[in-house]
Amino acid sequence: MKYNTILFDLDGTLLYTLEDLTDSINYMLSKYNYPTHPIESVRRFVGNGLRMLVTRALPNGENQEGFEDFLNEFIDYYNHHNRIKTKPYPGILETTEKLASMGINMAIVTNKGQTATNSLLEDYFKPHITIAIGDDGNHARKPDPEPINMALKALGANDKSKVLYVGDSDVDATTAENSGLDYVLCTYGFRDMEDLKEFKPVAFIDSIDKLLDVIK
Repeated sequence: MKYNTILFDLDGTLLYTLEDLTDSINYMLSKYNYPTHPIESVRRFVGNGLRMLVTRALPNGENQEGFEDFLNEFIDYYNHHNRIKTKPYPGILETTEKLASMGINMAIVTNKGQTATNSLLEDYFKPHITIAIGDDGNHARKPDPEPINMALKALGANDKSKVLYVGDSDVDATTAENSGLDYVLCTYGFRDMEDLKEFKPVAFIDSIDKLLDVIK
């Protein structure tokens, strides 16, 4: 096989999380009588971590008075409500199981907070994926290569030519390029082909099962 290791983004790649993210951000906004956002706006807000999501959602961004309190309240609410409407995209569980049976090493690298990442990993992906690098506040976020390198170290993957990164956004494409990895972009997630056409992945896929053809 061309690749023996796959690193996955989480939101918009493995899991449809948009409704829970939207409901959580709007809960925080409505509680303080700020305007809420439709789901399509929140779709554009995500990708750079929860802090940036809150920044984009608040009227005055990170300059909002009491910003850290808003951020902490959102994170706390989301950590308790991140599995209400969230679900794997079609074919995800079957494909990750198949990849595991083929001996492919896998990990998740996401800008989502580590607490939420851990709970979603436990609920949906173990035992086939057991390593997930989220945002714990102690390292750089994507598109910096640091979380990618952390995942590769945890997997014991030393040959980057055998590693494939799978994501759904411009952040993911830039992350892979910054990390020196081949990558695949999924057009079924939070960005569509029009958003991604400037990038040069090894493949665009509109369903996760097509990943099996890419790695052969």
